[in-house]
Amino acid sequence: MKNQRQSNQPHSILFISALDFWSMGNGKGGPALWRTLMGYAKHGWKVYFITGNYAQKESSKAPENINVIRFDAPWLKRLIKIKKIGYFAKIIWWILFQILAFIKAVQIHHENDIDVVYGYEICGVPVAKLLSKIWKVPIVSRFQGTILGVSWMHKKLWKIRAWEHVLALKIPTDLLIMTNDGTQGDRVLRKLGVDNNRVKFWMNGVDWKHFKKINSKAISRKDLKIEAKYVLLNLSRLVSWKCVERSINAIPGLVNNFSDTQLIIVGDGPERKKLEQLRDKLGIRKNVRFEGAVPHNKVSKYLAAADIFLSFYDWSNVGNPLLEAMMAGKSIITLNNGDTGRFIQNDYNGVLLEYKDLPKLPQVIKELLEDEERRNYLGTNARKFAKEHFWSWEERINTEITLCNSL
Repeated sequence: MKNQRQSNQPHSILFISALDFWSMGNGKGGPALWRTLMGYAKHGWKVYFITGNYAQKESSKAPENINVIRFDAPWLKRLIKIKKIGYFAKIIWWILFQILAFIKAVQIHHENDIDVVYGYEICGVPVAKLLSKIWKVPIVSRFQGTILGVSWMHKKLWKIRAWEHVLALKIPTDLLIMTNDGTQGDRVLRKLGVDNNRVKFWMNGVDWKHFKKINSKAISRKDLKIEAKYVLLNLSRLVSWKCVERSINAIPGLVNNFSDTQLIIVGDGPERKKLEQLRDKLGIRKNVRFEGAVPHNKVSKYLAAADIFLSFYDWSNVGNPLLEAMMAGKSIITLNNGDTGRFIQNDYNGVLLEYKDLPKLPQVIKELLEDEERRNYLGTNARKFAKEHFWSWEERINTEITLCNSL
């Protein structure tokens, strides 16, 4: 039996997630999970992180103050991508994840006290709930937004077909954090009857230190070896629902008048090969440049080099790339879906398109490239909005840890 905890010992927290702390390699991809883990560690908590991923080449080492425990089933994940059997493979992976995460957690608890269990995203919450019951400790559930409202709730039998999402969101926890990423997670939780008293609907934090002083367009383009006169930027993980092809498809209708234009696509993912094939099929290889994943601290340099930031996700466009484009004072063209309209006001701090307007995208880009004064106006107002409404990662994490301490 473990000794009784001494009053001066640090708190211990166990995170469980099917996600890795970086989605595209060390320092590359969305920073939310990494920031959360590091935030608790910097506040003196002893942090354990169970993830259903083997280490990527660039992210095999975690900081010394975060204990990472890994397992994976890559063969099963490959089956999930096969259309006819993917649904059943996903169920098997979900069950396997719960079992293996539970075993790993029990092994940790055998040697270490755990004060809080933290289920991060849909796979992590059920097993975290079971462990919190057994160990009689508080539980936090955390979601990076939700696809239910934008992709499932209008379909028949959606609660059955998206059962793993519904289950995770409805599981009672001491604190439920839903990210305000434009996917209207607050509305989804109300629809599911979740007790609002335990819900915090928060935006992600932002990294202002990279955006307080931004290099000039000329210096950034020289550093990045960009020679085009006009630069469009798309910044996202290359997955189907982020619809990067919409930006690529706009280029042929643009280069007749603006031949010296280059679309730079920063990010990586399973859709990259298909998107490269589309570029080649359209005959615009010199006008579309795939940069791959870049470290998060280099993103501001690409934004500084751009004239226009493009984002046409299918569900919502209020992810960290859009927030960072606003912080960088860029003129933005995006889609009016989810809660995007709460952040981008058409013709004030960006250009907000309806789905029916997408065929006009080449013309919309042309008009904006022709009008530098309008681009500056939109960008100035975007940065102003960011300064007034965004909180730093330090503020965001400090607020969460204060609540977690109170548990």
